[in-house]
Amino acid sequence: MIPLSLPEPSNSKPRHFAWMSLALCLLGAALFVEKARGLSEHWPAPRSISPLEPVSAHVGPVQFALPENLIATAYQRRLARSPHARFATLRLAMAWPGLTATDMSGQGPEGTTLLIDLDSSPGRESLRARLEPFYRRLARGGELAGPDGLKMLTLSPRGAEATDLVAYDPSEPDGFIVRCRKGTPTGTAVCHRAFSFAAGLELRYRFDQTLLPDWRRLDSAVKARFEALRVGSTAH
Repeated sequence: MIPLSLPEPSNSKPRHFAWMSLALCLLGAALFVEKARGLSEHWPAPRSISPLEPVSAHVGPVQFALPENLIATAYQRRLARSPHARFATLRLAMAWPGLTATDMSGQGPEGTTLLIDLDSSPGRESLRARLEPFYRRLARGGELAGPDGLKMLTLSPRGAEATDLVAYDPSEPDGFIVRCRKGTPTGTAVCHRAFSFAAGLELRYRFDQTLLPDWRRLDSAVKARFEALRVGSTAH
């Protein structure tokens, strides 16, 4: 048998390996920082803008320039800061009657906040198209006189509180029409209005039913406000 012999000791110290490992880690970190610094020079820094500064947002075929603080959600506000932001649906909140931004909590005085959706893919039948064949057949008690020339149809079950109604302007074939509903007995009734703002773009807004007597001024003000925010519009 050939006798086995153990290898000679290397005289190396484990502490040396620890210092070498630490040096390699520090060198790698320094290289990573330098590489990241070089890349950051080519990346655009996030814009820091005032909430009042207009941001550009495309909703379907229409471009708007609007103050950031009109946008209702923090997520969509962040998206709107990027160049050429595009949305299928953009949600806004405005305080009536000035149609300016709500306060920091997202609420105006009670009953005065309008929630507005700009929707580029509505694909739905209008309230006017459903008035004759659908709502009139469901109405209880016939047609009633409403505020400032409106006609009203009550859709609530017979004998129940009027928590669901349709109000419309009978003087215009495609004029103002809303559906107002009260979700809970203790809640407030909310009216829903929708109309075609441009080809391929529907504007929908919701408001407290207490504003319904002022429907003419409300509807014309909303239309004028968005015409003014529309890029390329001649409105002032």
